[in-house]
Amino acid sequence: MSDDPRETAPQSLGLYASKYAFAPVFSAAFNNFVWLYVRPRISGVENLPESGAYILAANHASHADTPIVFAAVPGRLRRRLVAAAADDYFFDGGLREAVARSLFNAIPIERKPLPGVDPLRHANRALREGYGLLLFPEGTRSRDGSVAPFRLGIGRLIAENPGVPVVPVWLDTAGKVLPKGKIVPRPYTVGVRFGAPLFLQAQPDDRASWRAAADAVRAALIALSQQPAPPRHPWYGRLPWRRPPAPAPADDRAV
Repeated sequence: MSDDPRETAPQSLGLYASKYAFAPVFSAAFNNFVWLYVRPRISGVENLPESGAYILAANHASHADTPIVFAAVPGRLRRRLVAAAADDYFFDGGLREAVARSLFNAIPIERKPLPGVDPLRHANRALREGYGLLLFPEGTRSRDGSVAPFRLGIGRLIAENPGVPVVPVWLDTAGKVLPKGKIVPRPYTVGVRFGAPLFLQAQPDDRASWRAAADAVRAALIALSQQPAPPRHPWYGRLPWRRPPAPAPADDRAV
């Protein structure tokens, strides 16, 4: 058996696990609501690793992005997925933090860390323990749908976690669901595309290699955005509790 922690199924989220007894029911109900509200059109689910650590690198236009990605990820994988969230916005010790932890196994990323504090310590720990990590490498939400230059954080994570694949995730029209500055979500059909995993290399002590890795992920995300939109499915056939209809039996009669 391999000693690599990334090849071991995670047993507990430890500090990141929600301690609220209602979290599983709350999470399931919320994901069903998201499915009904945005009717996601999904492609590329087969690109999501079934085991081990990985990074989901998504474009960012809305606070609805995280719920949409979590709703699009199959339930068996969602249980071992954590979401990076801004420490100064989501981790206030109140209701906002409780919701983020309960629904998305949120972990804090300091956008303005104190001296001597590693802003990526929680992200690195999650990857070392074999979890998937949802990350928005732009660092902030886009107002016009364009993809801003990626911050160096994703390049550093690639450098410090060699062999961990990065899956680009493109979200179509998510910015219309909950635009920056709005508080009431609007029902729009959203496309979710999971791209092919990227296996990139960077050096822990070489910031130029972090930039090259970050730029490579951004280029792959932009290329993914230019692919055809996922096919539309009837919303009732895509609800999490429903199975797709069985194919019609073949007609064996001679023609």
